[in-house]
Amino acid sequence: MKVRLATVEALGQMVGLVSRTQLKAALPRLIPTILELYRKDHQSAFIATCALDNLLDASLLSESGPPLLEFEELTIVLSTLLPVTCICNDESEKSLVAVKRKTYNAIQHCFLTVGSVYPEELFMYLLNKCKPREESCTFGALCVLKHLLPRLSETWHGKIESLVETVKSLLEDQSVGVQKALAELIVVMASHCYLGGQYGELFIEYLVRHCAITEADVAGCDPQKVAVQNFPFKKSEVKAGGVCPFELRMICEKGLLLLAITIPEMEPILWPCLLKMIIPRKYTGAVAIVCRCISELSRHRSSYASLTESIAHTDIPIPEQELFARLVVLLHDPLARGQLSTQILTVLCCLAPLFPKNVNLFWQDEIPKMKAYISDTEDLKQDSSYQETWDDMIINFFAESLDVIQDIDWAMSLGNVFSKQYLLYIGDDEHSALLHRCLGMLLQKVDGRSYVREKIDLMYKHANIANGTNRIGLAKGMGLVSASHLDTVLEKLKSILDGVGHNRFQRFLSFFSNRAKTQDADDVYAALALMYGYAARYAPSTIIEARIDALVGTNMLSRLLHVRQPAAKQAVITAIDLLGRAVIHAAEGGISFPLKRRDQMLDYILTLMGRDEYDGAVDLSLELLHTQTLALSACTTLVSVEPKLTIETRNLILKATLCFFALPNDPPDVVDPLIKNLITLLCAILLTSGDDGRSRGEQLLHIMRSVDQYVSSAVDHQRARGCLAVYELLVKFRTLCSSGYCVLGCSGSCMHLHQITERIASRNSSSLTSTFLLPTRDSLYLGERTIVYLPRCADTSSEVRKISAQILDLFFTIALSLPRPVGSPLSEHIEQSYSALSALGDVIAILKSDASIDPSEIFNRIVSSVCVLLAKEELAVILHGCTISICDKVKLSAEGSVGAIMEFILKRGNELNENDVSRTTQSLISATIYVTDKHLRQEVLAAICCLAEQTNPKVVFFEVLIAAERDIVTKDISWLRGGWPMQDAFYTFSQHSVLSELFLEYIVSELNNHTPDQGGDSEKGDSVRHLAEVCNDDEIPQAAILALTAFFRGGGKTGRRTVEQSYAAVLCALILQLGNCHGWAETGQQHSLRTLLPAFYSFCECVGDLEMGKILARDGEQIENGRWINLIEDLASCVAMKRPKEVHPICNILSKALNRSQKFQREAAAAALSQFVRYSDGSGSLLEHLVEVLCLHVADESATARRLCLVGLVQASGLHVDQYAFQVLGVILVLLEDPDEGVALSTSQSLLKVLQTFPRDVVAPSLINLSIRLRNLIISMNGKVRASSFAAFGALSKYGTGALHEAFLEQVHSTLPRMILHLQDDEASVRQACKSALQQILPLLDVEDISSLINTNCFNSDHRSDYENFVRDIARHICQNLAARVDTYMASAIQAFDAPWPVIQANALYFVGSMLSHLGEQRSLAPYVTQQVFGLLIGKMSRSSDAIVRANCSPALSMLLKATHALTWSV
Repeated sequence: MKVRLATVEALGQMVGLVSRTQLKAALPRLIPTILELYRKDHQSAFIATCALDNLLDASLLSESGPPLLEFEELTIVLSTLLPVTCICNDESEKSLVAVKRKTYNAIQHCFLTVGSVYPEELFMYLLNKCKPREESCTFGALCVLKHLLPRLSETWHGKIESLVETVKSLLEDQSVGVQKALAELIVVMASHCYLGGQYGELFIEYLVRHCAITEADVAGCDPQKVAVQNFPFKKSEVKAGGVCPFELRMICEKGLLLLAITIPEMEPILWPCLLKMIIPRKYTGAVAIVCRCISELSRHRSSYASLTESIAHTDIPIPEQELFARLVVLLHDPLARGQLSTQILTVLCCLAPLFPKNVNLFWQDEIPKMKAYISDTEDLKQDSSYQETWDDMIINFFAESLDVIQDIDWAMSLGNVFSKQYLLYIGDDEHSALLHRCLGMLLQKVDGRSYVREKIDLMYKHANIANGTNRIGLAKGMGLVSASHLDTVLEKLKSILDGVGHNRFQRFLSFFSNRAKTQDADDVYAALALMYGYAARYAPSTIIEARIDALVGTNMLSRLLHVRQPAAKQAVITAIDLLGRAVIHAAEGGISFPLKRRDQMLDYILTLMGRDEYDGAVDLSLELLHTQTLALSACTTLVSVEPKLTIETRNLILKATLCFFALPNDPPDVVDPLIKNLITLLCAILLTSGDDGRSRGEQLLHIMRSVDQYVSSAVDHQRARGCLAVYELLVKFRTLCSSGYCVLGCSGSCMHLHQITERIASRNSSSLTSTFLLPTRDSLYLGERTIVYLPRCADTSSEVRKISAQILDLFFTIALSLPRPVGSPLSEHIEQSYSALSALGDVIAILKSDASIDPSEIFNRIVSSVCVLLAKEELAVILHGCTISICDKVKLSAEGSVGAIMEFILKRGNELNENDVSRTTQSLISATIYVTDKHLRQEVLAAICCLAEQTNPKVVFFEVLIAAERDIVTKDISWLRGGWPMQDAFYTFSQHSVLSELFLEYIVSELNNHTPDQGGDSEKGDSVRHLAEVCNDDEIPQAAILALTAFFRGGGKTGRRTVEQSYAAVLCALILQLGNCHGWAETGQQHSLRTLLPAFYSFCECVGDLEMGKILARDGEQIENGRWINLIEDLASCVAMKRPKEVHPICNILSKALNRSQKFQREAAAAALSQFVRYSDGSGSLLEHLVEVLCLHVADESATARRLCLVGLVQASGLHVDQYAFQVLGVILVLLEDPDEGVALSTSQSLLKVLQTFPRDVVAPSLINLSIRLRNLIISMNGKVRASSFAAFGALSKYGTGALHEAFLEQVHSTLPRMILHLQDDEASVRQACKSALQQILPLLDVEDISSLINTNCFNSDHRSDYENFVRDIARHICQNLAARVDTYMASAIQAFDAPWPVIQANALYFVGSMLSHLGEQRSLAPYVTQQVFGLLIGKMSRSSDAIVRANCSPALSMLLKATHALTWSV
């Protein structure tokens, strides 16, 4: 193939060198060979064409002879080249454009070569090919004609008619390629003046028709149909491809403009033709180029002769009305293709002579202004409301034109034209809308009522109310009419409303039957609503009040509320908005009146802007947002009219609208206007719902509080919206009420403000003028507001940071500008306040300039300024409400809030009272509970430490413990997510270098103070509360115990050092609470003990007392039989041995604890002190102190405490007998009468112990008293008490000598019968004690026979028979040797008949019987005694339930009977 191409190319260049004879011989073979190459590709076609061109030149244009080829021989060449022309005219493939153009030019040169030799034959050949057969041949022929016509014009001049006829026949061809080639040919023909005569307008119309191709036609062109033709090809398949409607339109526009500018001969044809092209609907798309051509014709022709001639042309419509009406409506789109609006305005200036003369000057002045507005389309697009503005400009231009013309007949004729031209805009709602408005404006200028009624009927008839744009245009048109014919318009609207015919029930049924009917009704209602609204808006203010009252009063609006389509809802909302605007417009004109049922209309709006149940489609969301945007605007309008908003209505509006702050950002072009309208509504509520500064201040506060949830939102754009709303509100508020001057002339400090405030409080504020009701600084609630917006100054969003700083600046600017009462603390620091405000302004300037500065530095500077600007009360409010700010959803803001709180405390904490400190602590504690981030929680705890360090630490500690106690009661603190915050607080306190010691001291004091009666421990005048005031008096405050545990475990080195320093106090507190806990544990309440023991273990670990820990582990939970007393004694012993230096301070603390009201604490203290006595021998002062304290408390209400005090005293006496013997013995003497058996036992045992060491001179004074008290104890029910009492009585015998012998002997005689009886006691210890006592006592009787009995086997034996033998023996000796004491013994024995022990009763019976038997033998027994005893024995025998008693009655009676004469007894 390459060889063939090279050969053909070479032959093409060599044909000029070949002789004619050789060339002629080679042509039959050479031409087919060249033509064959057209079936390959574009490059081959180009080579073939070049070769063919050279061949034709050599064959046809040789000067040496005639042409070598006849025309008939050339037809095959021409037929081959025509389709190639079609293909090469396609420039869709950019890579082949160059080669295609070269090929195309070479082909045209070939045709030119042929035409120069055979012009007539080629002309007829081309005309024949133009006939619509094969598209490619037609297209090629037209292209060749276009190319050859200028070059062969002289030759073809006589055949123009044939060419025109051929072109005319192609005017209806549908091929875009053919249409393009035909349009180019027409332009070429016109340039050679071939378009004169009757066909000129036809060809101009052809160009205009294709200039009117719309963008929809261009967009609807299928790219696949624009086929790209390539080689190889079949001639029947070649299309005029690669041409789209856009190219065709562009060719026609350029050609038409070329004719108007460069061909003067076309002017007579263009003028009338172009003017006619403006009116028909099908040429609407070409109006821009047509107007431009007319303008060019006018500009290049200084005279208007042609124009005048065109007017005279019979086919041209009347320009004054037809052209004006058409052109004014087509002005609508300033961005239309071809600068349509600019071209129309230009042509209006050119056609001004066609109109009444007086309008010319007006247009010359006004039209340039309108052209200037739309000259920069890019700038125009930046204005979202440009279309509305432009339409208004058109209407104003039209209205002023009518005013200038001042011809009613002309205007009415124009109205008729408008009526007819509705047909031109069927389906074109935007232009129809403008036509409605133009006709409405025209009718406003006309007086004829019937004419107006006719035209508004026509307007409504031609309106497409289903389209929103058309509907609004109709409504505005009706509104313009109502400016002069309100009643006529209202009659029309009422007739439309009455004709709807859909009540609510019918509409409900239509939802199921035919949804389209409902939609139609919605369209009608929407149109009616808008027409009512615009009628009110444009109606004269002088008559509008009555019409609005009639409209609202008849509740006609309620009939429009049943719409469901979004567009219909928007229309009704717009109508209500327009009603409100009409009232505002009237007020601006001096006619003010309230809008009736305003609140009801607000409720209508809120209802309409909500989502219906069936509005679930996603694609309705944008419409819903648009509806809500309009609703907010309407609410703003209604809020701005009288009457003032009620609180209920205000709250209803806020509830329904504030949720829009939570909308997502997308789509911004819909959401942003909605948010803007919402903020405007809030500002309108603030401005219009109050009568004065005071009420507006209340409104401001309420609105801001409602917006707070969005200011503190976790979503960035919600925070930005909330802050922006607050900023705008404050800007409006500042302009309203913060003048800075008193109404009576005071500037700065005001002398009258306090008096005015009192008057307002004491009188009805309605009796005062609004000027007196100025807002006060307090009404701004600066503290509350500051803590809301201060965290935003540390926000992650730079926009939020900037706005929030401006909010704070506005707040304090307003506050400083308000009048201040004389003597206000703020007046003293006013210079500092203004300096801080200036510094805050500098920060805002930095933020606005976007300077690269650290946001944290900016925040710190803001906090410093705010700290100075705040009043004391405002600072307290900030600290009280800091929980929300610290728990802010933005981490940086939360951290910034904590830093700000610490800054406030550090700089101004000294101004806080105890209540402020308490509430601040509560807020910080709440923050620790809600904060989950560990780092932030530590920051909050650091703030609590700072508060404690700078203020009253006891108040802070108290609140922390109270919070902990509350958590313990209400929560399971072991399962809290993130740990227990209060434990973290305890750790923080324990590790603090300053607070560690104070906190430990406070916990100990709380444990010590947890008693119902504090006695003298609390300091007088101490206002700090204690846990005892809020906790259960019967239980230990668990929070304090857990705090101690945390202190011991988490205090680190600092906490350990603090515990060592306070070892005595801590240990005492633990010991005392241990006593409490064991006391409650004995009653079944063991939870306190379980809480305390870990704390005690932790204490042991903290101080390193491992031995003490072992003791606790061993006996800590032993609660039975008072084992805890032993535990405390062991702990005290351990402490005394391990830490002897701590014993003295511990004893001092425990000594005071003996005065407490809690029994178990006193017992614990007594147990520890009694044990410490053992280790106090080396310290005389300590022992003396202990003895003194123990002696003071031997009368304690607790028996255990009394007993333990006695034990301690006995131990002290054992160390220093001479020093403490009298005191101890005195205590023993008292306690021997103690009603408690345990105390009595301990006392008797202690007596027995001390009698071993006490000298005679100590015991002698108390010997008889001791004996008497012991005699009372020997009959105790407690065996141990009896045993110890007998043993002690026996021990006293060694002191019963000398002067005390007789007195003590009397005590012995009184006690001896009991000892004898108890020798056979049930208790072995009692028996042994009695034997021991008898061994010591019997020698004192100085009766040898009796003393000898103690050595007998019967005395030492425990058998009953031996005992009875011993009783008979001692009874005999008593009767023989101690006859004087027999009565005493008998009385004592008879008393034992009623003893609680059966064995003692039995012993007494046997002893009495034995005594009586021996007395009977001696004849010394009195009869009455015998009779009395006999009766008792008989009674015991008959009534006793105990066998041993009855058994011993028999031998007793037997012995009695033997001892007396039987005849003396009567049974």
